[in-house]
Amino acid sequence: MDGLSGRDELDLRGEGPREEAAAGVRRRARPPRLAASIHQLVMAAPPLRRAAVRLSRLVEESPGRSPLRTFLGPVRAALRGEVRGNDLLRILDALEEAGIGFRLAGGWGVDALVGRQTRRHDDVDLVIDDFAGRVSDACATLGPLGFDLLGTYCYPLWMPDRWLLRDGALRMVDLLSIDWPRLAGALGLPAEAGAGALSAELRSRAFSEGIIGGRTVPCLSASVQLLYHSGFAPRSVHHHDLALLHSLLDA
Repeated sequence: MDGLSGRDELDLRGEGPREEAAAGVRRRARPPRLAASIHQLVMAAPPLRRAAVRLSRLVEESPGRSPLRTFLGPVRAALRGEVRGNDLLRILDALEEAGIGFRLAGGWGVDALVGRQTRRHDDVDLVIDDFAGRVSDACATLGPLGFDLLGTYCYPLWMPDRWLLRDGALRMVDLLSIDWPRLAGALGLPAEAGAGALSAELRSRAFSEGIIGGRTVPCLSASVQLLYHSGFAPRSVHHHDLALLHSLLDA
C-alpha cells in the first residue's frame, strides 16, 4: 500500500502486527513464475520480509545513479508489479458491476484527484463501503481477474482492516476499512457522526470524485488523504503525494 494507514508499510507486501484467516475466500495456486515464487518465499519468512523492506527502502531512497540503485533497482522493480490506468479501470469496473461501493485512496486516489497519473503505482488502495459485509464479495469479484487473497491484517490505525490481494503479474490490491468514529473526531465532528449511518457532513468532508482516464471515479477527499499521510515517516512517494495534496488544498 502507498502508506495511507500510517502503518510501517511493507514494500514487498504482507507484514502486519496480526494476521487473521480469511474465511470463505478461496486461495488458488498461481502459475509458476520466478518473481512470484521469490515474492512468496520472502513473504513467508518474517526475517526475510523485514530485510527485504529495509533493502527496498534503501534502493528507493538512494540517488538515481548510485551503485545501489543501478544494481538492485531492476531486481526491486521485477519483484513489484505495476498497476497501470487500464488495470485500475478493470478492477473498478468489476466492483461496480457487482454493486460493491468503494473509494480510491493511496497513490491512485491522489492521482485521481489531480486528474492524471503522476507516478508509477505498485498497487491500488480501495476503501470498501460496508467493509464487514462486502469485503468477501469484493475478493470473490476480483478473483476472475486473477487476484488471490494473500492475507488479512488488523492495525490500530486509521484504516484498521486490510485484505491484501495479488495477481500473477505481482499487481497488488489493498481492500481497506476506515475507523469512522476516529476520523470524525479528527475532523472535529462528534463521534456519533461516524457511527452507524455516516452523517451528511462527514460524508461531504471524507468523500470526493476524481478522474482516471477521462472517467469520474469515487475517492477519498484531499483533506482526508492528507490526514492519512500523517503519523509515520514518509518515503519519497509519500513526499510526492503530499506535495500534490497540498497543491490541491491550496488551490
